[in-house]
Amino acid sequence: MASALFDVVILWSPTESDTEYSELQNLFKTEFPTQFRLHLFTKALDAVIHTESKTSLPTIVITKLGMTEQSSGQPLIEAIRRQDKRTFIILHSHKVCADPNLRWYFAELGVNMITEFITQVRHVLTQLLPLAQPSPKPSYSCPFCKWSSLSFPQLYTHVPLYHTNETELSIKCDICQRATRSYAVHLHEEHMDETQQMPSAVPLYAFALVVCQRKSDNRFLVVQESGSMGFWLPGGRVEVGEQLDKAAERETLEEAGVRIKITGVLKIEFSPRANMNRLRVIFFAEPADEQDCDPKTIPDYESYGAMWLTYEQTVECSTRNQLRGSEPLKWFKYITDNGTVHSLSILGKSEL
Repeated sequence: MASALFDVVILWSPTESDTEYSELQNLFKTEFPTQFRLHLFTKALDAVIHTESKTSLPTIVITKLGMTEQSSGQPLIEAIRRQDKRTFIILHSHKVCADPNLRWYFAELGVNMITEFITQVRHVLTQLLPLAQPSPKPSYSCPFCKWSSLSFPQLYTHVPLYHTNETELSIKCDICQRATRSYAVHLHEEHMDETQQMPSAVPLYAFALVVCQRKSDNRFLVVQESGSMGFWLPGGRVEVGEQLDKAAERETLEEAGVRIKITGVLKIEFSPRANMNRLRVIFFAEPADEQDCDPKTIPDYESYGAMWLTYEQTVECSTRNQLRGSEPLKWFKYITDNGTVHSLSILGKSEL
């Protein structure tokens, strides 16, 4: 019989989302029968005592928000984060996923992943498993939590999963000895084989941003940026040889996990600067399929996650300084006030 690779602590009262609790247990039983050693708790204090005991295995915690003080997941999260950053904490909560202030609060508290989908839990467990397997060439350690004996592929997976929301983003890279603004992005852009030959700069930098509105409830899609930078519009740099609209679709899928259909253009900006020129196109879009537009909840180097917000929730985020900048509020109000959306034809046939 194979040895377990992770300890898994589950704090979940069966009276809270009973169906999903059964689904979670069945997930481990059928898909991961030996890889994880399960410890089930209904009281936070018992779970805290267990996590404070010594274990030779890395730990994953899956907790609910809790319906009572005894079953509350918050004391467990706080107790873990007082000790270390090497425990991967998953908060499963429909309430937190629908409330940007709660999502922000628990991200700041040190939760690695906030989700309401058991399928996303399954996906992240699959990503975590290789981290605990012996590496043939261990040569790196994580600068945030000191997890050692990692191969480069393990380090590349570990850093964005465990530390996307770290505020201490300026880290010296062990591989090239350079200071980095964002370690996870640096590993991806500078040390992945498929990106080694890409040019590091071009005279014109082009960016595509997306204002995406879900028609069924008029909510807007936002990305929760890494490093506690705040909620922001999905989007990013246009790659060499890529069309503007395709870059907008790709970046939204990568950062927010949602496939979109672009329906128009809100603004085209050109900014000449001393050492570069910047072109930025802000698109208007809707989900490609409103029945399949759940936002991303697994953190990676692109973002901490994403969610759908009402305009009113965006205003509240702005008052709490939870927005990266003013543009989400500006454009959501513009759309709410029935502002003009320009035809895609203004970009010209060469772009579409």
